[in-house]
Amino acid sequence: MKKNALIVLAGLAGVFAVMHNRAVAAGAVLSLSAVQNLAAAVGRYGFNVSPQMIVRIAWIESSFNPSASRYEDALGDASTGLMQTLLSTARWLARDMGYSAYGVPALSDLMRPEVSVYFGAAYLDYLSRYRNQSRSEEWMIRAYNGGPGFTTNSTNNYWSKYMAAKSEVG
Repeated sequence: MKKNALIVLAGLAGVFAVMHNRAVAAGAVLSLSAVQNLAAAVGRYGFNVSPQMIVRIAWIESSFNPSASRYEDALGDASTGLMQTLLSTARWLARDMGYSAYGVPALSDLMRPEVSVYFGAAYLDYLSRYRNQSRSEEWMIRAYNGGPGFTTNSTNNYWSKYMAAKSEVG
C-alpha cells in the first residue's frame, strides 16, 4: 500500500510540474488590459457580473498569474488559476448548474485564463441570484471568498481587499 501511495504522489507531483511549466511558459503574469479583455469577453454568456468585479477578484486572488494555485487543506481541494476557483466548484457548476461552455474542467483547464475567468464569473453569476434573491455586490464578494454561508467576521479582510482593488485596478 505504501509503495502505491508513493507512486500516486510522484505522479501527481509530475502532473503539477508539467501544468506549472506550461502556464509559466505561456507568460506568467497577465497585464491589466489582458485580464480586462478576458472579463469583458465573458459578457457573451449573459452573466449578471460586471467585468470590473471579475478583474478585481482576479487581482486579489492571483495577482493576474494564471498558474497560481494553492491547496485548501480544510477543503481537500485546490484553488487554481486567475480566479482561484476550486476544482470541485468548477465541476459542480458545469455538471449540475449548466455552466458548461468549457465542459467539465480538469485542474489544468483552470490554468487557462479564459477558462478560469469563465468559471469564476459563472460562480459569481450563481451567487448574484442565490436562493432566488438578487444579491448585493458586497454579499457576492464575501460569498465568493467564504461561500454563501459566510460570516461577516471571516470575510472582512477579503471585502477590504476588494475595496482597495477598486482604486488599484478599477
